[in-house]
Amino acid sequence: MEKHQINCRTASCQQHALLLQYPSLHEVSASRRLLLLHGAGVPGEVTWTYIANYLSEWDEILIPDFAGMGRSAFFAQTAPRLSDYVAQIHELCEALDWTEFDIAGYSFGGMVAVRYLQQFGARGLCFLLEPAMLFSADCHKTQQKADDYLTVADRVEHNPQDADAYLDFLESVSPQRVRNEKVDRLTIARLQENSVGFAQALRAVSQVLLDECSTYASWIAPWPGVSFVGGLSHATMLGRHRLLAEQSADWQCHVVANADHSLVFTKPRSIAKVMNERRQQG
Repeated sequence: MEKHQINCRTASCQQHALLLQYPSLHEVSASRRLLLLHGAGVPGEVTWTYIANYLSEWDEILIPDFAGMGRSAFFAQTAPRLSDYVAQIHELCEALDWTEFDIAGYSFGGMVAVRYLQQFGARGLCFLLEPAMLFSADCHKTQQKADDYLTVADRVEHNPQDADAYLDFLESVSPQRVRNEKVDRLTIARLQENSVGFAQALRAVSQVLLDECSTYASWIAPWPGVSFVGGLSHATMLGRHRLLAEQSADWQCHVVANADHSLVFTKPRSIAKVMNERRQQG
């Protein structure tokens, strides 16, 4: 495997991404490509390294940093909307001539992935790991969750060093997690490194959930893919993921046993196994 650090300037921001290239093991004319989008606050390489180590069905894997999180940054000083992050990823893909690829999004990144596919079309598989849009089939509950995120964003913007604000966020997304002070401190430290970007991402996704809650409550996947949900996550989220699989034409729901919202960090091998198997199916 070869690792390449990508740094380039596009219309809206200074971009940073990690490109992983593997010796081609597939008898196909075009490379199999996978785009991995991280969640709010923690950069791409930190988020996806564990899973990427076990992925074997792709020739190239692109792991960008969202602007404000890691080493990417918007040029504009205004508060970004979800559409701005979608535009950022589209600009990067155009600059690298990435036109056909599978896409995976974790948490906030899942929201960006879905909006990207809605706007620019799907030409591959989609993998969603606990995106905020699949919190519940009950619009009111999703709006309540969006309000919780906005409260955290306000507190972080007011005082980026307020550890309790980040802890409240962890309690909100992973209420049944096994408490570990050392792990919590590490997670909080990672989020504090990109506190502004973290708060901006929370605010952007919350606004979309509030504005388009009814749409997402009944959303059906029009493209093939898999969604992952932790077995310890909210019951409403488990139900929404299962409902999505039941109602969509070519969609699978995979419940990750003994995992919560941190599944991307704690269960990389089992997640990668499912992704590899789904890619093998074509």
